[in-house]
This record gives sequence, structure tokens and C-alpha cells, in this order.
Amino acid sequence: MSVAPQSVLVRAARHGRQVVKTAVDERARRLLQREAKWLRELESVPELDGQVPRVLDEGTDPDGRTYLVVTALPGTQSQVFTGNHARFLASLGKARFRATDFEVSGCCQWLQRGLRALEGRIAPERQAMLEQAFHDCETALLYWTGPYVLSQGDFAPRNVRELGSQLFVSEWGEARIEASPLDDVLHYLMSGGRTAGGLKAAMKRAGDFAVETWPEWSWRPQVIGALTLAYLLGAVVRFAPGPRTYWKLIEKRPAWMPA
Repeated sequence: MSVAPQSVLVRAARHGRQVVKTAVDERARRLLQREAKWLRELESVPELDGQVPRVLDEGTDPDGRTYLVVTALPGTQSQVFTGNHARFLASLGKARFRATDFEVSGCCQWLQRGLRALEGRIAPERQAMLEQAFHDCETALLYWTGPYVLSQGDFAPRNVRELGSQLFVSEWGEARIEASPLDDVLHYLMSGGRTAGGLKAAMKRAGDFAVETWPEWSWRPQVIGALTLAYLLGAVVRFAPGPRTYWKLIEKRPAWMPA
């Protein structure tokens, strides 16, 4: 199952080389404002030049709806995670990161807020399962310090185009700081839905990316497994009730998480 957080919140119309996005509700308005903020900030990152949309205009239309005009998505879509994708995410992650412990990271705090927000919205037994999974994640990362990075937030094939040796990446309304360094890689590889066997292959690729990009930190199998669990929990929190496949993977985590 693929998830698209902005698909029903923002109306987008392409006009030649630009896209006009219009918010249809309050959450969409916040998404567009966040997207404009991040796009303007990323203009100052030389390594990403030409790989993210440029803000052409923003404001409020005659009906009082927030709009954002950005450059259109060029290039061709690919389902394969290539070296171009890895280089883009490495540049993005290094543009803004913080090395710290999980329990004080923005990643941990974001998950905690999300789990609290689910209370009363899902069955108590499902809430308890998520809380226990978070505890398992926190325990596995207890003595690990590593980089928490700027994440695009919806790094999926539908939002990525290849331009020769570079990418062009759209939809930045879900971007956030101090995310897990594996979130965007796993989201790209998992966006079509995966079984436990497919998840292990995604974990292997994400682990290789981490070692190549951040060789100064330890990437034990237990760390990769815990950060993968953090990604799955984050997807459930963001897209509640979340993809059914992800719920099953969280429930069956002893089968794929390194002990």
C-alpha cells in the first residue's frame, strides 16, 4: 500500500513548467506553508541546486484559500532506488543534522507526540501494541548515538524524477528535522507495501546507505532494526490507521528484528 498525505488536501494543477497548489482545508494550508518554508531554505544548499522545486509565488486567492506556485516536476519516474537517490539523500541529510541519543532526539519526541495523539482513536489493545513497540525501539537504541537528519517526509517514487545523474524531488510539506537517517530510504523502498521478506531486503539497502553516508557511526544490525521499527511506527502515526502491512510488520517484529 502506498500512502500520499497531500493527495486529498491540496488541489494541484500543472500549467506548462509550473504547478499551482491550492489548499482545501486548514491542514492543507499548513502543509503548503511548510513546503514553501523548506523550499526557500533548501535554496541555500548548493548540493541540491536544481533538484528541488523553486517557489515562484504564494499567497491567498479571491476565495481566501492559500496557494503555492512552484516549478513543475521534470524527468522520468523510476521505482528503483539508485545511486542518484542515495547521493541526494546523503546531501539532504548532511545539510542539517544533529548527532545525539535517541531519547532526546526530535525523532523520539515526534513519535511520542504521535502515539499520544492516537489515544482514543484506535482500540486499546492496538495502542498497547504500539506503546510496547516504541519501548522495544527505545531499548534497542539506548546506548547508541547517531545522526538525526532533515527528512523530505514523503520520499516515494511518485514524488521523485531522474534527470541524468541527478534527481528532482517534489512535495516538501511533510519535511521535518531530526528524523531517523533511514526514514527516507525505507519509505522509498517500502512505499509499494512489503512482506517481512521484502522488509529485510529494504533494511539491508538502508543499512548499506547508512554505512556509506555516515561511516563514523556504528550501524550494528540491532540499530538498523530499531530504526526500521521507528520508521514503521512513524508511518502508522502519520497516516493513522496506517497501512495494514505496517501493522502486521510491527506485530511480528520478533521475526525480523535482530535480537
